[in-house]
Amino acid sequence: MLTSLRQGHVASLRVTVARARSLDEMPHDVYLVDLTPASDAAGGGGRFDEVSLLECLEPVLDAAGGPPSWVVDVARSHRSDHNGLGEAHLSILLADDENAPIDSPVRDLTGVVRAAFAVLARSSPPAQGALSRGDAISGARAAVAHAFPGVDPQGLSLTDEEHHQTEGRWSVGLAQPGETRYQVQLGFVPEAPASAHVHRMPLGEVVDSVGP
Repeated sequence: MLTSLRQGHVASLRVTVARARSLDEMPHDVYLVDLTPASDAAGGGGRFDEVSLLECLEPVLDAAGGPPSWVVDVARSHRSDHNGLGEAHLSILLADDENAPIDSPVRDLTGVVRAAFAVLARSSPPAQGALSRGDAISGARAAVAHAFPGVDPQGLSLTDEEHHQTEGRWSVGLAQPGETRYQVQLGFVPEAPASAHVHRMPLGEVVDSVGP
């Protein structure tokens, strides 16, 4: 069991990339993907190598533009009753260019994050089957709760939904009545149906749910 701890073997890994106006503000966009590192040991679990993960995510920092402001958080926990295998979480918070005018459009990083996550997902076994409607809605609620820990997922109301079957993707709209809306794209990374992009927005903002 302690061998798994010493060698950094983990059974699951969540990678999160978030964007905010500043490092001290709530993110407006959060991307996440869950991975199952390929086993390289008899006891199961893959090696957690944060260096290779950060190298894969480097293009995301480059695409953000402006002087980079960021926070990287890496966590790994192990339990003896799980044969010492761990759960790991790597998150990156990126701040928008603070020198840009406040009303300037925010650069969309969805494409570059998708590409980086797709590379990371190659190290995991392929997901089995597409998300059902129920799984998509519950997954969207869970994604919002992870991205914004202060939000009660059960208090979110469903505002809209759309299944993009040919792309294996769901668009789910959720809202805190009278407060905030969240547009969630499930399966925005090919071959990773549970991957999610959560966009937080004011109640009056209109979002095209057809685009990725």
